[in-house]
Amino acid sequence: MRPIAAHPLSDPYARTALVIDREPAVRAGLVTSLRQQGFTVHEASDGFGALTIAERHRPDLVITGTDLPGIDGFETVRRLREFSDGFVLVLADDDSESAAVEAFRSGADDYVVKPYGPYALRARIDALMRRARTLLPTSAAAVDRGAFEHGALRLIPGSRRVEIAGAECELTRSEFDLLHTFLRAKEQVFSKASLALMLRESQGQGGQHITAHDRHAVEVHIMNLRRKLAAHPRAPQCIETVRGFGYRLAPLGVPAPVHLQAAAG
Repeated sequence: MRPIAAHPLSDPYARTALVIDREPAVRAGLVTSLRQQGFTVHEASDGFGALTIAERHRPDLVITGTDLPGIDGFETVRRLREFSDGFVLVLADDDSESAAVEAFRSGADDYVVKPYGPYALRARIDALMRRARTLLPTSAAAVDRGAFEHGALRLIPGSRRVEIAGAECELTRSEFDLLHTFLRAKEQVFSKASLALMLRESQGQGGQHITAHDRHAVEVHIMNLRRKLAAHPRAPQCIETVRGFGYRLAPLGVPAPVHLQAAAG
C-alpha cells in the first residue's frame, strides 16, 4: 500500500492527480484547476487507460466521470481500489440517490453532480486532501504506537492500516474512519446522523444539517466495512446494530447476524 500523502503545506513532493472524463473540455478545465492547486496532473478519456496510468503514477487524487467508454466510472473506481488508496472523487451526470450509493460502494470518497461550481469543487478537493496525515512515522515502533486491537483485528492509526491475524485488510478512508471511531469509543452507541457528522468533519467540511442521503451513505459504508471484515475467517464481529439507536463496537464473541437490522438515524 502506498503511504498516505502528507498535508500539502508540509509535503516536499508535488501531489499527483489523475483526471478521467470522456469530454476533452471537462478534462481541460479540471487539469487547469488542479495545476493551480499545485498538482502534477495526468489525464485519461477512458477507464482502461486510466487504470494503466494510475498503476504507473499512483495518484494522490483521482477525479472521474461516470460515463466512460469501455468500463464506466464506477467499475473503474472498483478496479482502482484493488491497488490504490488515493482519494477518489466521482463527477456524475445522474443526481439520483442510487447513483450516489453506487459511487460510495465502488470505493469513492466523495460524489459531486454535474454541473458543479468550480470554486465549490475546489473546496471539496481541498477538504479531501486535508484528510491526509501531516507527518509520516519514522519507524515501525512509532507507527504501531497507539494501535487498537479487537480480537484478531488490529488498527494502526499512524499508518492508517488494518490487519486481521496479521493479514492486511484494505479499507477506504471512510470505512477506516468509521472503524477507528468504533474502536476508540468501545461501548458507545452512535446514530447514523452522528457518524455522518464525523465523516463530514474528517473531510474538513462544515454544516450540521444531515440529510437522508447522508444517513444512507453511512449505511452503505458500514455495509461495505462489514463485508470486507467478514471476508477474513478470523475476523471478529466488529459492528453491532443497536435497534432504535444506531451502531457500536460489538463485544468479542458476538456472532455475525444473518440479517442486519436497520439502525435508527
